[in-house]
Amino acid sequence: MRALAFQAYGDPSRVLRLTNLPRPEPGPGEVRVRLSARPINPSDLLFIQGVYGRAARFTLRQGGGAPDGGWAVAGFEGAGTVDALGPGTAGPVPGTRVAVSATGTWQEYVCVSGTSVISVPRGVSTEAACQFTVNPFTAHLLVHDVALAPGDSLLLTAGASAVSRMVIHLANERGVRCLPVVRHREQARALAGPGTQPLVAGRAEALTEAVREIGEHGEVGAVLDAVGGALGAAALQCLRSAGRFVSYGMLSGHPVPVQPDDLVFRQVSMCGFWLPARMGRLDERDMASLNEQVQEAVVRGLPGFQVAERRDLADFRSALGHTMRSGRNGKVVLTG
Repeated sequence: MRALAFQAYGDPSRVLRLTNLPRPEPGPGEVRVRLSARPINPSDLLFIQGVYGRAARFTLRQGGGAPDGGWAVAGFEGAGTVDALGPGTAGPVPGTRVAVSATGTWQEYVCVSGTSVISVPRGVSTEAACQFTVNPFTAHLLVHDVALAPGDSLLLTAGASAVSRMVIHLANERGVRCLPVVRHREQARALAGPGTQPLVAGRAEALTEAVREIGEHGEVGAVLDAVGGALGAAALQCLRSAGRFVSYGMLSGHPVPVQPDDLVFRQVSMCGFWLPARMGRLDERDMASLNEQVQEAVVRGLPGFQVAERRDLADFRSALGHTMRSGRNGKVVLTG
């Protein structure tokens, strides 16, 4: 089967290769899924670069058992159709359309636990379904964890991202005012609406001024930061006393500088959010409830599933290049 894999960490455009790996066989309790769509997420790129919270296992061998050294397959989510069941697996039955969360989805087949796949609601495209298992769950848990009251303000860096679009929708449903930070005016126009005041800030220094202009400086209840660096630091200064700062991404590649005064005198709280760790704290009942909430939100029209471009697995370098373009509206999806 075709797979996008790598033998050492590095720049994804340099270390990834389209290779041929043996098709996996499902074990007891597992299903095999024939994947047909996979998004390119920031976490996928960090994984290939070796700076993600999960290490790659370079253990796979090419078809024929050639002594080529071990490979690791990239990708953390995808969607397709159940292809086969392992021994003792009750379902879902072959032919069922499912979304998958697993390490190594940038290949044609993957084997996962039969209880871990998510059935795709009718009317939802496979290209939207391949984005089910990361961003919607992240958005729901972030909104739950910041626990803002109606009328409170929530500031979001990377305000035009898919996660931010989902968070804005869910937070607005709770009466929370959202302040997404964007770099371009066209992004601001696309996000503007009741309960949402986009802030255009091409530079970090412009953010605090933009928040002052709308009368929210020192009044923001929580910050969701996916950027870090200078922009994250500027967002931190917009918080009210006892506000909450949640870091869930590192798009800038730089840390957020924190002054002791913020923690001691302003009583600001700061924490990190990583979806695998957060979901690992859910019991079976909570996980089932979260699955249901996500599926219901998708059916109701949760935004953030736009597709900017579709590329076959073989055209991965072009897909990676498009992913890095500024102003992209939607995910780049690997097909095939």
